[in-house]
Amino acid sequence: MSTLSRPVAGQRAPSSRLWVAKLYYLIFFAAIGALAPFFNVYLGSQGLSGSQIGLLGSIPPIIALLANPFWGAIADRWQLHQQVLALCTLGAGLLTFPFLWVTGFWPLLLLVVTMVFFRAPAPSLVDSAVMDMVGRTGASYGRQRLFGSIGFVTFSFGLGQMLTTANLDAIFWLHGLLLAIGCTLLGLMLPVERIHERVNPVTGLKRLWQQPGYPHFLVMNVLMGAGAATFFGFIGLHVLALGGTEAQVGMVYALNAVTEIPVMFVGAALLARFSSARLIQVGLIGFAAVYIVMAQATSPTLILLVVPALGALYAAYWMAVVSYAALSAPTGMRATGQAIVGAAQGGLGWAMGSVIGGLLWEGFGGSVVLWAAAAIMLAAALVYSQANPLSRSTR
Repeated sequence: MSTLSRPVAGQRAPSSRLWVAKLYYLIFFAAIGALAPFFNVYLGSQGLSGSQIGLLGSIPPIIALLANPFWGAIADRWQLHQQVLALCTLGAGLLTFPFLWVTGFWPLLLLVVTMVFFRAPAPSLVDSAVMDMVGRTGASYGRQRLFGSIGFVTFSFGLGQMLTTANLDAIFWLHGLLLAIGCTLLGLMLPVERIHERVNPVTGLKRLWQQPGYPHFLVMNVLMGAGAATFFGFIGLHVLALGGTEAQVGMVYALNAVTEIPVMFVGAALLARFSSARLIQVGLIGFAAVYIVMAQATSPTLILLVVPALGALYAAYWMAVVSYAALSAPTGMRATGQAIVGAAQGGLGWAMGSVIGGLLWEGFGGSVVLWAAAAIMLAAALVYSQANPLSRSTR
């Protein structure tokens, strides 16, 4: 099992280069914040049904399930992390602009699939590079990643105050330009340490799977992704159904993200104080509890009051997951290790949750969707409790 290296003389990357990681997270998640909170609202404005929206959200994660390991393996096998990252964001950015004129369920489905094939691996590739950087510099992953939360909050909240269902074109312009220009240029500048020994992906994957607790860890991520997709895929539509506005939809996503910032700022101390297993379990149970409270809401007010708790829980949960994945990855396969987690959570899990959420939304409405999301999160916690996860001593 690999370990995160301590900074040593001659190995420390210049701390000034960390600004590239910070700015990359800021711009990438600003692009996500410009699109994700409003995309299902856009689809609803195009006349798509709940089941069509759910299906449209379920197929792309299946592509992500394939795309994440595919691009991660290419980056590790040929040590082309910067080039692969730049290609992915350039492709995703350019494929965003056709949304401005494409209509109809099947054309939209094809467009989403191709865009996601390029965009989905970017977070895992960046996390891999940043975990390497912080290992060599002694910096904190959370203090780099919190800039992503800042970018998401700024754009999701700001656009929510300006947009209506009649003028949603801006979400595609911003998403496309930020990815195609900002993230592509920064991806080529991101410092990545090259591993000169030959990487054998098959052997590495076998070693990864055979680690105690790792299969439970992957199943937990699948279920967590399903629960999150069930919630996030339809919370915007549920807010509108309760009499809310587009501004309140944007505020839900912004309040969810803003509380990630202080938790990620103290991320290094949090990971030193608590085990990854503890943070993951608390996160999963906490998600379920918040979803249950939201299911009781009769207006958007209660949702807005409790949604900040999700951001704080997610920040701690995600730092623990990224740390676990980095510690688990065999030498030279850190990008692949992070990509597998992304494929499990944002691929297979998200696909399952999108279908479940779509069917429940169309048949029973938003409260049942939230109850289902809570149940899935509790199932994830139960699965993970059966594992033998990494202990604090293996950090």
